[in-house]
Amino acid sequence: MMQGIIDSHIHRYPEHIIADPLGWAAANGEPYWAKMVAPDGLQDWADRARLLRDMDEAGVEKAVIQGWYWQRQENCAELNRWHVRWLKEDPERFIVLASAQPAAGRVAVEDLKRALDEGCSGVGELHPWAQGWSLHDPVWEEIAAMCSERGFPVCFHATETVGRDYTGKLDTPLAEYMALARRFPDLKIVLAHWGGGLPFFMLNRWTAKQLKNVYFDTAASPLLYDARVWKNAVEMAGSTHVLYGSDYPLRVYPSKQSAADMLMLRDEALGALPEDARIAVMRENALRVYGG
Repeated sequence: MMQGIIDSHIHRYPEHIIADPLGWAAANGEPYWAKMVAPDGLQDWADRARLLRDMDEAGVEKAVIQGWYWQRQENCAELNRWHVRWLKEDPERFIVLASAQPAAGRVAVEDLKRALDEGCSGVGELHPWAQGWSLHDPVWEEIAAMCSERGFPVCFHATETVGRDYTGKLDTPLAEYMALARRFPDLKIVLAHWGGGLPFFMLNRWTAKQLKNVYFDTAASPLLYDARVWKNAVEMAGSTHVLYGSDYPLRVYPSKQSAADMLMLRDEALGALPEDARIAVMRENALRVYGG
């Protein structure tokens, strides 16, 4: 069994949010997050003990704790403090990213600088269309330039443009992400959820040339694609541009899981990936992009 897996995309919340997620969201002005975690029973929750236990069971050496695309900057700052706390608590097990809300203006930049200086290894998960800002916003462009100069990656939510509708689904125009990659060629850009299908467009020679600094994580893969996606996307994007990510503690096999775990997706990935791509996708790429 492969050891030393790096899971590039999980989420973690403090216990007071786990205890009453909808109450916290209502009190703190986060209706979109409430919509995403409440309705269909896919969202599960894990405290530190359960998270570490599930990581150990699946052979996950480290996990990248993604932030969320909070609507209010105050919540970005609060959760960033928790991320830094969790990093200090278990530095050998976690890599943490910082949340940001560029629509908040200068305070977003200052809060983000603080989080990066305190140990966060990048920014994300961001969702401009849910948060209400543009990839051409001057505050965002300052953040992008800062991350590019300092070598920090940025992870974006990416939504498939076709397929089933689901609660909270918002389009993320893939052309906007491609334009961003061209404007900031030294910025490491990670597009979550198989990049909304963008790897499949890399059969287009022009498209492939624009995406040299773009990576794709596999978060929530079984909710979107069948297992052939692993082999096909790796062939199109290249094995060095795919990062294994689970989206834990989401129940990504809702008909098979009563509770989230890391085992089922790990087994799907190892069974579907070409053998010569496994180490890169399951470990090395994450270390190269996120450090640790």
